[in-house]
Amino acid sequence: MKPLAVSLAVLAAILAFSLWTGCYVRGRTEAWSDQLAAADELAQQERWEDAEAGLQRAYADWDAIQTFLHTIMEHDALDEAEALFATAFAACDEQDGPDFHAAMAQLNTQLHLLAETQAISVKNIL
Repeated sequence: MKPLAVSLAVLAAILAFSLWTGCYVRGRTEAWSDQLAAADELAQQERWEDAEAGLQRAYADWDAIQTFLHTIMEHDALDEAEALFATAFAACDEQDGPDFHAAMAQLNTQLHLLAETQAISVKNIL
């Protein structure tokens, strides 16, 4: 009976951790999305220094949890988001509105895809 209880406890802990990571990543993604939208809005107003500062804040927030994300997610997907941050920074430095807007849209989409991979859904289970 004791081995069954230990097995059930381990399964319950794995399920709880999975649910928590899904909620945590979704919450972080929403925060990054808000930060990126604010930076994009500033760029549309030609406030490039403020847009860069907003993008820097989003990146710093993103970078702060990279160790954790690399333990729970596929590295290729994280590397893609990192590359899109770099693209957004380059477009911001060039003050290229259309490229910056496109990079922000792609980055936002990639971040939402990362959150989707952690969600509890039939697609992820199967």
